[in-house]
Amino acid sequence: MVSRSHRPLRRGLRITLLALALPTIASGIALLTNAKGARADGAEADKAEASERCAIRIAIALQGRSADAALVANPDPQGAIDGMLASPEFADRYASFINSEFNGGPTTAASDDPVYYLAKFVIAQNKPWSELFIGAYSVTAAADGKSMDVAADAKGLGYFRTASWMKRYAGNEPMGYMLSASFRILSNTAGLMLTPSVGNPGDDRTATGRSASPCKSCHFDDWYALDKFARLLPMKKVASDPPTFTPTTAGPQQLLGKTITDDKELIQTLVDSDAWRFNQCRNVFKFLYGRSENQCESKVFDACVDALASQKTIQSAVAAVAKDASFCVK
Repeated sequence: MVSRSHRPLRRGLRITLLALALPTIASGIALLTNAKGARADGAEADKAEASERCAIRIAIALQGRSADAALVANPDPQGAIDGMLASPEFADRYASFINSEFNGGPTTAASDDPVYYLAKFVIAQNKPWSELFIGAYSVTAAADGKSMDVAADAKGLGYFRTASWMKRYAGNEPMGYMLSASFRILSNTAGLMLTPSVGNPGDDRTATGRSASPCKSCHFDDWYALDKFARLLPMKKVASDPPTFTPTTAGPQQLLGKTITDDKELIQTLVDSDAWRFNQCRNVFKFLYGRSENQCESKVFDACVDALASQKTIQSAVAAVAKDASFCVK
């Protein structure tokens, strides 16, 4: 048993131990406070780093170059997107991209590339993207032979009636029907993708042969019936080299749920469709991400389609995707 005389000593010892512990507690509080400050500083650094990465990504995607100092220092680099979309660098970059998407390979001369020059013109002039396909323009080789000039032309139909494009996709159909051109029109507007079958030697490659199985489906039956589309296009003179063309005499065709009389009505019908807007936004995703959209991006994809439908320009469609928060975090 502890005597009463020892109890004050124990109490004093307890007080002394508590007093010794106070500096340690105080130090712990100070360390905690410093840790909170460090976390705050770290969060700010992380935010600055994220903004810098976003600035670099936007600059490379839209203009093909590194971000300048002002954009890197901008705490909201996505706020600079509209200005970048109005730049000559964006017009050149997107025109180059869409030219590669719409053609089967590079041309042999810069004066033979109407898609690039008309796309660049449409973007630079802030015109509706549909004018690339249905605009009343001519696109012809410039006097220096190193580029192409775009001019108003009441008989024009986007790039589809330009001589260089028609020659490139005239094809080799025996009667002069431009089957290759009809596929390109469907691919560039509605995003049609087909795997061509290679015929065997001796196969009937005429319209009679194409109207039999297994060719009949693609050429005459499906909504994209290539032969019917080709009958609305000018016809290539079979023996002409280089190719020359004459107006079609095939008459109206039943296509896309209606009677279509000529190539202009055909292209207009395609451009008015949801398939056209869908395909153009798919190209926007390829331009910005290097791939098609995926299912979890449906909300952003729909915003792109809505922007193209309401504002008409390809810049508005690109902005709808590039301004979304997801563009800088993926």
